[in-house]
Amino acid sequence: MTVSTAAVAVVGVLCLANIALTLAVIRRLNEQARLLAGRGGAPAAGYPPPLEVEPGERVGDFTVAAMDGTPVSRADLRGSTLMAFMAPGCQSCEHSLPEFLARAGAAPGGRDHVLAVVLGKGPGRDELCAELAPVARVLTEEEENGPLIQAFGVGALPAFAVLAEDVMVASYALPERIPVPVPGDAPA
Repeated sequence: MTVSTAAVAVVGVLCLANIALTLAVIRRLNEQARLLAGRGGAPAAGYPPPLEVEPGERVGDFTVAAMDGTPVSRADLRGSTLMAFMAPGCQSCEHSLPEFLARAGAAPGGRDHVLAVVLGKGPGRDELCAELAPVARVLTEEEENGPLIQAFGVGALPAFAVLAEDVMVASYALPERIPVPVPGDAPA
């Protein structure tokens, strides 16, 4: 075998390996797209829902203080409420933040009917709270198993929910899945 024949053989083997790797990457990207498509109202198979409280169920009892010091409890949930659970340093949360801010800004009843829960106490918490404050009443939860996490059964972040009074209407992993309010909708 000559040097040029060996070089052609090596290049051929490298091309086949490149094709095999490209097909594997495409297959994995298709799997991820299918998983993400299923993570709205209904989670994809094998993934927990973002919130364990099922539609039609009441959320658990909780009493916490908002960032402004006012107490917030399950009894304070009146009319329609949009909720978000996020954490500083969570890349998915950071990616979802602009869309959630837009939806929260358009929520009927304004910030009185939007709750944003910031979980953890890591770097970036104050900045995240400051970004959410213009469109939501901001609650913080530092404990890993605090009252809000237990009341809503937070299973994944970010998590978004629509409530009617203290009853879960739906929960979402992507803010794009939150229904856009119809003009004229008003909280009860």
